[in-house]
Amino acid sequence: MHMAFLSDNLVLIASVCLFTAVYFIGYLFVVHKLYKGQLRYDAASCGISLIHGSAVAVLSCHQIFSQKWVLDAPNTHMQDKIMEYSMAYFIVDLVNYVITNPGDYLFIGHHVATLTYMISCRYFIEHGAMSVMCLIAAGEITSPIQNIWTLSRMAREDSPTAKKIYTNLSPFFTLFFTVVRGGFGPYLTWVLGKFYLGGHADKIMPRWLACCWMFKIAFAIFGSMVWVYKLWVGLIKFYSKRSTSDRRKSEVTLQQKQE
Repeated sequence: MHMAFLSDNLVLIASVCLFTAVYFIGYLFVVHKLYKGQLRYDAASCGISLIHGSAVAVLSCHQIFSQKWVLDAPNTHMQDKIMEYSMAYFIVDLVNYVITNPGDYLFIGHHVATLTYMISCRYFIEHGAMSVMCLIAAGEITSPIQNIWTLSRMAREDSPTAKKIYTNLSPFFTLFFTVVRGGFGPYLTWVLGKFYLGGHADKIMPRWLACCWMFKIAFAIFGSMVWVYKLWVGLIKFYSKRSTSDRRKSEVTLQQKQE
């Protein structure tokens, strides 16, 4: 029985070990010179997020375009393995946040909601993985650029290179994140809600679980909207400060010339 469990969940177990190793390697040997205190934990978290998001974004998109788009279909073997890989990341990163930053309720709540969604799909009903693939694709396609932006943002005060990357990347990242999370995300929520809350999946899952799934999706979308708002506020403030700084420099330069 134990061997069967290990065999069926080999990707999950191996991935937990992988993400744990990557986290500690990053924390101990990669990010320690540039990031201190809480930022060091956050930078190590970005490392595992980058590895996770880049891989599952490609794999989930492949599943979406290579399989029939049926939201109540039985999970394929590949879809189960993608979910196991993704669950491993959320387990490791959730432990990281609970220990190092327990006050970040929005991020912790997002991880719990996402993890339990995939667990119920993978192990409880064993159907509906296409919805997970869609949500992973929408959530993780922004991951590579988001983690680069986050790492450069955290180091911008200590590294001119990081500041340059952050400055140049911010407008594109804000727009890209807004389109994916603020545009496609709500549309996907409406499509999934119409299917699951409309009773089309009653034959493979109880209605209470369908409501639970949609609550978690809505919670994730709410978190994304908060992020979109904060990104635009931050971008506007950044350009406002830079405009003021450039104007002051011009005034000083003009005054020096007049003298």
